[in-house]
Amino acid sequence: MRKSFVSRIAATLLATVIALGFFGNFASKTVSADIAANATVINCNSGVNVREYPTNQSRNLGSIGLNQRIQVTGSTFAASTDTSDLSTWYSINYTSNGEVRSGYVAAYYVRLDPSGTGPTDSAFESAIANFPESYKPYLRDMHNAHPSWQFVPVYTGMDWNTAVGIETRPGGSLISNSSNGSWKSKADFSYNAATNTYTVYDASTWVNASAEIVSFYMDPRNSLNETAVFQFLDLTYTADNSIPSAHVQGILPGTFLNTSAANQNGDVINYCDIFADAGNIADVNPIFLAAHCIQECSKGGSNSSRGTTGYYNLYNIGAYSNVIDATVGGLNFAQNGISDPAFNSTYLIPWNTPGKSIVGGAMWMRDNYIWAGQGTLYFMRFNFDPASPRDKGYHQYMTATASVYTEAARMQTAYIRAGLYDSGEVFRIPVYDNMPGSAVTLPPNEIAPPTTGGWVGRDGIETFLIYMYRSTLMRDPDTVGINYWYGKITQEGMSGEDVAYGFVFSQEMLGRNLSDEQYVRTLYNAFLGRECDSEGLSYWLNRLATGSSRLDVYHGFSRSDEFSALCTNAGFSPY
Repeated sequence: MRKSFVSRIAATLLATVIALGFFGNFASKTVSADIAANATVINCNSGVNVREYPTNQSRNLGSIGLNQRIQVTGSTFAASTDTSDLSTWYSINYTSNGEVRSGYVAAYYVRLDPSGTGPTDSAFESAIANFPESYKPYLRDMHNAHPSWQFVPVYTGMDWNTAVGIETRPGGSLISNSSNGSWKSKADFSYNAATNTYTVYDASTWVNASAEIVSFYMDPRNSLNETAVFQFLDLTYTADNSIPSAHVQGILPGTFLNTSAANQNGDVINYCDIFADAGNIADVNPIFLAAHCIQECSKGGSNSSRGTTGYYNLYNIGAYSNVIDATVGGLNFAQNGISDPAFNSTYLIPWNTPGKSIVGGAMWMRDNYIWAGQGTLYFMRFNFDPASPRDKGYHQYMTATASVYTEAARMQTAYIRAGLYDSGEVFRIPVYDNMPGSAVTLPPNEIAPPTTGGWVGRDGIETFLIYMYRSTLMRDPDTVGINYWYGKITQEGMSGEDVAYGFVFSQEMLGRNLSDEQYVRTLYNAFLGRECDSEGLSYWLNRLATGSSRLDVYHGFSRSDEFSALCTNAGFSPY
């Protein structure tokens, strides 16, 4: 093969349009899961891993892209080796290269279609009579699995479109800038079309979320499943439903809280006892308090929990969104509170022990959220409970659009590990006026605009990827796919040969049903950056005709000096 292609392909690549993005249907080991589908993949920026067993430590069988349809065949709890903190896993069937296979996917990444089937329960039907009909199939499914759970409708009195409009104001709902383009707002205050840049609202990476993705996570019907329903759990707490410290301890192993610390009085006791005390003092669910600390500080702890400044803020209260590190504001609040001495005294500020932060913070959340009309994770995020005296859609604890979905999964895990999973939980589920007739669906992956010339990738790696899209799949990248592959190279060290395999043997490429000649011509363009000459075409067609496989031919191109130079010049390893 000729070795003069590098300079020619470089010129070709410089004319390639930039596209940000995420994984679609074309990874080398990616599966297409569309047999007897009864569920949809959600909550991932790229693809969800299919595991051999229900644990993130087992062998990865492949991945399924966002919005792909799958077949769920059953559910189980995570194996003891799992470290994902996601308790429920689904067994699934999927197809790979035309073969039906089986595996497991964490339920957090799956949205089941409602069946609404099961034994007729007249008492339950009466209990859910005030819910809209579109909610009832989901509620029936959960009731069949958990008869002790109670579901209470909360009619917000808010028009659906009005509520979404409030939540999509500047800075109201944020999403990571690495997300699919359809998840990011293109409103004038959020996006500069001339420079293809988004306005940052928090920590250099969080931008305004689009109305479509906000609608998806706001729509309660998308969260009426065993994992996400815990965002509707009633967090108010009294002596009548007291939870002892032994139950709290069940969720602490494997976290920075599985030890002891100074409580609000300066006595060193176990964290589980601190949370139990905080629950009783503040009338707030102690399981929530512990899970919320883990959510805010991560399992290993953070600057907010380590006391390196002499102060602690385990709930990140006062860590408001800004373009600097929000924890700085939180630790300042832990040290100084506000200018009102009575306020600081009430909430035990300064928080110079972990216990003061936990107990004082619990009282603060009680007075400002949980006993003030925002008594569920959902209403702490989307403040539309009519019982709240605050302006609707404002005074919200967090701005990350999907944050309560994530925290709900942690709460579910906490209840399972605490031995309280079927203990008569009460879920307060919002209902809006003039809602869509069925659950809002995820927005489709955004496709990059046509080539206009003059655009290049952010660096040589992205430029290489753009060219692979066009030379193999004959299209511009989708805005999710290119970031997926970019991350595989820059963060996971994937080689150029493996990336190229992902395109050439993707479901999308196979779906083109290329003839042998078309296949060879495609490889010339993709790997050598030029049309094939008659001599080369004849050579490879003869190889295919005499027993060589397309994989053999692929390796002939991927192992060439020219492809190796292409990857090296782009800034990453070819092998």
